[in-house]
Amino acid sequence: MSAGPPGRAVAKSDGGESALQSMLPHVFDTLRREPAVAITLAYLLVAMAGIFYNYWFYRAFGIPVLTLSQISDFLVAGLQQPMALVLVLSTFPLCWLMDKVNARSRRKHLALIRELRALPTAGHWQAWRLRALEWRVGALWYTRLGYAAVVAAYGWTFVGLYAKARADALQRGEGARVEVWLSGEHDALPASSPAGWSYLGAVANYVFVYDRAGQRAVVLPVNAIARMEPHALPSGPAVFAAPAR
Repeated sequence: MSAGPPGRAVAKSDGGESALQSMLPHVFDTLRREPAVAITLAYLLVAMAGIFYNYWFYRAFGIPVLTLSQISDFLVAGLQQPMALVLVLSTFPLCWLMDKVNARSRRKHLALIRELRALPTAGHWQAWRLRALEWRVGALWYTRLGYAAVVAAYGWTFVGLYAKARADALQRGEGARVEVWLSGEHDALPASSPAGWSYLGAVANYVFVYDRAGQRAVVLPVNAIARMEPHALPSGPAVFAAPAR
């Protein structure tokens, strides 16, 4: 069985092979022409990184932060975490590496396509392989979807590991400690040890604190808090009790 005529996608790739070998230059050209798209994309990546971080961080303390958050909290979640900006910047080397690997793969596939077309006759296997390679080289949407999937998976893993490290540090007693006075109460909110409460963070309507000695997190409505003050620990060894195991 003879090989059929080349498909439209492959014909276009033969006429402009360099355009199909590397995707990043075309992406950067588009972003330069449309700066609003670049700003929106960067902000979306930062916001998603912040949401990922909040989910993994508060999950370690048993706090369902996503259900307690409002839309405004999601919009500023990434801006509250400098590591979210680092994540966005680190995606560029990742995309560059992916682009190099993809360009090398496309060059190999184009060479195989030419070899298969040059065959005087082609069997079923060669014809099927030619069609598969034509689809692989011409299906730019497939490549773009792969880029998006890899970047999302990379971000989820990167932010998840960082959030877990921060949660572990707070559970070891690191981080800022505060004293909390509730509305109508003369005394500060009691903790299980003199070390007081570790400050976890806040959303629009809630503040999250953690009692390391008691190994419990508390969700406090903002309108129930009269004031919060930094808790100054005495110098010397930590005074909190070791958590029960």
